[in-house]
Amino acid sequence: MKWIHRGIQIGQTVKNAHRLQVILTIFAKHGFDDIVSRLHLEKIIPGGIKRAKNRGTEKATPQRVREAFEKLGPTFIKLGQLLATRSDLLPDEYIEEFLKLQDNVDPLPFSKLKSVLESELGKSVDQLFHDFDENPLASASIAQVHSATLPTGEKVVVKIQRPGIMTHIESDLSLLQQIARLLERYVPESKIFRPAIIIEEFFKTLILELDFNVESNNIQKITSNFKDFPDVVIPAVYKNYTTKKVITLERLDGIPLKNLAEINRSQLDKRHLVETGARAFFKSVLIDGLFHGDLHGGNLFALPDNRLGLIDFGIVGRLSQQSRDQFAAMVMFLLTEDYENLCYQYAELGDSGSSIDFDGFQREVRNAISPYLGLNMADVNSGKILVEATRIATKYGVYVPGDWMLVFKALVSIEGLGRTLDPDFNVLDLSSEFIKELVKTQYSYQRISKDLLWVAKDFSSLFRIFPRQIRWMFRKLNSNDFAFEIKSPQFEEVRKEIRSSSKRNAYSILAGSSFVAGSLSLGFMDGPMLGTLPLLSAALLCLGIFFTIGSIKN
Repeated sequence: MKWIHRGIQIGQTVKNAHRLQVILTIFAKHGFDDIVSRLHLEKIIPGGIKRAKNRGTEKATPQRVREAFEKLGPTFIKLGQLLATRSDLLPDEYIEEFLKLQDNVDPLPFSKLKSVLESELGKSVDQLFHDFDENPLASASIAQVHSATLPTGEKVVVKIQRPGIMTHIESDLSLLQQIARLLERYVPESKIFRPAIIIEEFFKTLILELDFNVESNNIQKITSNFKDFPDVVIPAVYKNYTTKKVITLERLDGIPLKNLAEINRSQLDKRHLVETGARAFFKSVLIDGLFHGDLHGGNLFALPDNRLGLIDFGIVGRLSQQSRDQFAAMVMFLLTEDYENLCYQYAELGDSGSSIDFDGFQREVRNAISPYLGLNMADVNSGKILVEATRIATKYGVYVPGDWMLVFKALVSIEGLGRTLDPDFNVLDLSSEFIKELVKTQYSYQRISKDLLWVAKDFSSLFRIFPRQIRWMFRKLNSNDFAFEIKSPQFEEVRKEIRSSSKRNAYSILAGSSFVAGSLSLGFMDGPMLGTLPLLSAALLCLGIFFTIGSIKN
C-alpha cells in the first residue's frame, strides 16, 4: 500500500510540475516574462522563456492579466473575481478588467454529470426526480445548474459539481501559494498587495464554496434571520437531495434586477424592491453579522407581490459583534460628515503598525472626500467613499480585512442599483433604523450583563494569577544570575557602530605601531635585505599598510 501511495504522490507531483509549466508559459506569452525571470522560474518553461515570450504586448497590462486568467481556467477566474472586490489594493483599471471575468463556461453534457449526481444521492435520476431537464439553466466553472421537478411536485434547481474540479482547484491553489511567496521574496514592489495573505483568504473562501453543505447551512441560517421579513424570499433547501457535491433548492420564478428593461415594463413597485433590498442588507450586516457576500443584480430577483428573492449563497461574509459596532460607527460618521473620526475608525479596524502617519492619512482622506462636503447625502455614494478611504488606508499601511471589502462592495452595488431603479433612493437614511436598533442592543441589559460577565471573568483570572506572577518576579530579581535584556533596532545600530569604531581604532594603533617599528628597524643593516631595505623593516612596513587598509574598510 505504501508503494501505491508513493506512486500516487509522484503522479500528483508530475501533474503539478506540468501545470506550473502551463501557468508560467501563459503568463510569459501575455507579456509577463520579466516577472517569470525575476521569480527564477524561466527554466521551467519548455523551450525557454524566449520561445514563450509574446512580442505583441501593445494591449494594456490589466487587459493582459485578465486574458491570462481566462486562459488558465476556473481557479484563476475565481481569483480574478475576488480581486475585483479589492478596490483597496488594486487600481480602478484592474478592477474594471476583473469585473469582466465571467463564470459562464461551455456546458458539460449531462452524461458526464449524471454519475456525480447518482453517486452522491445514491439513486438513479429517474428514481430521484419526476422529471429532469438535461439542458442546463446555467453553467459555471465549479458547477452546472439544471431544473427539475421532485416526485412530490415541487419545482427545484439542482446544482451539480463538475467532476474532478476539486482536485484541479486544490492543485492550482497549492501552486498559487508557492508563487505568492516567491513574489514577496523576489518582487519587493508586490508586498504592498500582500499576495500571500490574498491567496490565503482566497484559499479559505474557495474551499468553502466547493462544499455545498456549507452553502446549505448558510442558507438555513440566513433564512432564520429573515423570518420576520416576509418580503425577502430565500429558496428552501431540500436536505435529502443535498450533499457536498450536489445541492437542490426551491426554484424562484422572477425577474433578475439586472434586467432593467423588463423590470421597467413590469407593474412592480421599484422603490419598495430597492428599500427591501437595502433593509435586508443592513439587517444582515449590522444585526446578524452574517451577510450575502456577492450581492449584484444577477443574484437579486423581483418576485410577484413586490417581494425580493436572493440566490447563490456560496460566498457569505461574517462580522463579529465588535466589527458590527465599528461599521455602525462608520455609517454614523458618514451621516454626520465626521470624516476625522472615520479615519480613527479605520485605524482601529485595520491591521496596521505603530508607525502609521496618521496626520498624513487623515489629510489625504479629507482631501479625497472634500468634494462631497455640504452635498445632500442622497447625492453621495457612501459605498464609494468608504472604498476610496480604504484605498488610502492601504497606502498608509492600514490593511482592512477581506470581509469588510465584501461589505463595501455590496454597499456600492446596492446604491448603484437602487438609484438606477429609484433616483431618490438614499441608502444611509435606511441604515439609520438599524443603527438605532444596534445602539439599543449595545446598551441593553443583556448585552451589558454579558460584557460585565466577561470582564468579571478576566478580573478573576487576573487576581488569581497576579500574586503568583509577583512572587516569581521577586524570585528572579533575587537570583544571582538575574539580568535585564533590552532589544531595540536603534540599540543594534549603536552596537554595530561601536564594534566598527573599535575595529578602526585597533587597526589604526596596529598600523601606527608597525610604521614606527619599521622606521626604527631601518638602522639595523646587518640582517637579511630585501632590495635596499632590511627584511624586518619591509615586513613591518607591509603590515602597517595592511592595517591601514583594514582601518579604512571598517
